[in-house]
Amino acid sequence: MNQENEKIIFFGAGKRKEVLINFIKKYGGFEVVEIWDNDSRLWGNKVIINHYSVPIKQPRELPEYNIVIVPDVYFDEIKKQLVEDLKINESLIKPSNYLFKNFKSQIIEKYKNSHDQAAVDICNYLQNHELDMFNGQVKNEYPGDMFDICRDEDKGLLYSYWKGKKIYLMSDIQNELVAKEYLCNLCREQDENSPHSYNMEQLGLNSQDVVIDGGAAEGFFSLQIIDKVKKIYLIEGDERWLEALGCTFQPYSHKVVIVPKWLGSKNDENMISIDQINKEEKVTLVKLDIEGAESDAISGGEETFSSIQKMQVIACTYHTTEDAEKFLEYFNSKGFHTELSKGYLFVGGLDIVKPELRKGVLTARKNQETL
Repeated sequence: MNQENEKIIFFGAGKRKEVLINFIKKYGGFEVVEIWDNDSRLWGNKVIINHYSVPIKQPRELPEYNIVIVPDVYFDEIKKQLVEDLKINESLIKPSNYLFKNFKSQIIEKYKNSHDQAAVDICNYLQNHELDMFNGQVKNEYPGDMFDICRDEDKGLLYSYWKGKKIYLMSDIQNELVAKEYLCNLCREQDENSPHSYNMEQLGLNSQDVVIDGGAAEGFFSLQIIDKVKKIYLIEGDERWLEALGCTFQPYSHKVVIVPKWLGSKNDENMISIDQINKEEKVTLVKLDIEGAESDAISGGEETFSSIQKMQVIACTYHTTEDAEKFLEYFNSKGFHTELSKGYLFVGGLDIVKPELRKGVLTARKNQETL
């Protein structure tokens, strides 16, 4: 094994450890020497990592290495146990994004002398904090108790309320803490200072607007504008979200069309294009957050974006290195006024993680007053 790898202890033998183990296998930097868990039934079992055996043990005092808490949603409870019950020094207890340590060092080195103050501010923040998606740019707190989680017994789904409206979650989310964290993350993404914000208050929507929500997921974006617009096409190819979307938007079925397909450049049993929808009804707003498939979806809207109709586009640009500049050039060439969101994101959940800060969202407007 690499002598430079930092030895660490994992706390948590649940399913999420596999995600972190795969990350270490791919990017290195760490060697897991033990896995701790509170479940005594697991003690003595072993986990194979990179051809070596790692024992699952009872948590103990005086650990030799840093402890990485695997389940984010239980971080505070586990940290309290380690500090209060086992008297472990708090400096040894790390969140799961501690595994980005090497990426953090590379980002600081890459951007510390940048002419962009937002990038420099992130580097300064990282001197005393772990690398995460927002890196100190979201100042507001979004505690889990801001959401009450309920269960629809008939559907078997968890739901909560956002601004007086029910919002359902997919059946995979059955833990209340996970549900709260998921919803709080949505709020962080749309915080006024977030690089991921869609700045919905600036969209100026009205009862004539027809919207394509590409990558609808739980419907958080569309739920906030549903009362203002004429119609929304919810495009979602992940079948796990479809039942939840149906429940959330059941009260608005007269103005919502759920399309169980991916948004892209073709029209077939699995995919639908922006141009195809625009032929059915003139679209005035397109939102794209589709996990790196934004470029393909944009190519499927060539006729629509080349037309003279009034149009707004919100496209996520953080999924690949090139998207921000590529989308700027494309929409400028089509006569749109374009703007990138302020600040930068680091995205650690992609298939390929790079030591980069990326712009989060591009907004493009055509044939309307710039707000």
